[in-house]
Amino acid sequence: MSEAPEDWQRLVGSWVELRHDGQFVRIGEVEDATPDSSVLWLKFYGNHGRQLVAKTDGYEIRRIAHRQDQRQDHRQ
Repeated sequence: MSEAPEDWQRLVGSWVELRHDGQFVRIGEVEDATPDSSVLWLKFYGNHGRQLVAKTDGYEIRRIAHRQDQRQDHRQ
């Protein structure tokens, strides 16, 4: 697994793993990020829509090499 990047704008279009307090939350694609990299939008397939993610809420983003099987997105 790769390091968590500080510049979230560089992740736009990438598949990432969302973590909170070190725990896996889900996998999604970075749709957009603010210029200061404080907030990004993750989009998901199916009926899962999008999620606004803020660094100040304790989230960490890690780029993944390729999109995982969507069923893994439901691990909790």
